[in-house]
Amino acid sequence: MTHANRQRRRRSVIGLVALAGLSASACGGSGGGSTVVPAADGVLRIVGDDTQDFNADGYQIAAGEVTIEYTLDGFQEHTLVIEGREDEMRLAVENGGTDTGTITLEPGRYILYCDIAGHRIGGMEARLLVE
Repeated sequence: MTHANRQRRRRSVIGLVALAGLSASACGGSGGGSTVVPAADGVLRIVGDDTQDFNADGYQIAAGEVTIEYTLDGFQEHTLVIEGREDEMRLAVENGGTDTGTITLEPGRYILYCDIAGHRIGGMEARLLVE
């Protein structure tokens, strides 16, 4: 392999590593990193805000009957639903309010999101791990 080919290959590898790093950092909420919030005392507490974000990228709770407390840090209306289970529980908050609901969840991975038009695509989505 010639010196020029080695140089091109090295630049390609460096470029791929940099691209992978950018892609990884682009995932998750605006909270500045990938965070997972576990439930406390059997209640999963989630905070949404007017920047269309949740207080964490992911949440964790034990399987069974799950209690979710959804609080708004702001004024704009937001909702919280579980993908594929939208008809079973929909929490709605506005003006700094709180809404609470319960749902029975089997172990698995779920997606939480705000179902108000444009909010999910704007970043109001998080992972839920049920163990």
